[in-house]
Amino acid sequence: MKSAARLTLFLLLFLVLPFTVMSQPHALLQDFSGYQQDRQLVLRWTFRSGSLCEGTRIERSADGHTFQQIGEVPGICGNPETAFTYTFTDSLPKTNAINHYRLELGNFGFTGVISVEHITTGTKGFVVLNTDTGHTKVFFKQVPGKKSDAVIYSSSGKRVLETTVEGNSLQIPPGRLAAGIYILMLSFADNTAVSGSFAIR
Repeated sequence: MKSAARLTLFLLLFLVLPFTVMSQPHALLQDFSGYQQDRQLVLRWTFRSGSLCEGTRIERSADGHTFQQIGEVPGICGNPETAFTYTFTDSLPKTNAINHYRLELGNFGFTGVISVEHITTGTKGFVVLNTDTGHTKVFFKQVPGKKSDAVIYSSSGKRVLETTVEGNSLQIPPGRLAAGIYILMLSFADNTAVSGSFAIR
């Protein structure tokens, strides 16, 4: 019972929290964050008042370790009198995956790394994303706020997880399901359903 209550609380917290990822700011920055907008990922960072640097490079990585430059803000960045915000749109992120970003602030070094998910479910169905932390996130196409009953079966047909979801995602904590192939079925109040299989690594 306790584990079921913890899973329910975990799912509720995940569904309530916004999908904006924030990093610990660099000494020059108030914030550094990223979020998905349609099929693009948008990065946003704000220099503290009086913080300046010469040029900002934007870098992206698929694994969080090897980075490549994908953009640049040339010239003096920041403002000597007030906080100043910049945005950068990554129009070609890796889809249905986690994209990792960092900034190089002139001669002041790199910011922390932020990890931003890019999810494209298509016109129907769902997509499964296995994260670096071992979590499995299932994103499915539906009207935001529409409630569904989610049931997961093992490949042998055994029911292994059942929950009610509002929104378009379900997160499965590490260790909740063993590695293998599973079948997910989503049932809606209007008697429509979405089903398909996914793998846990």
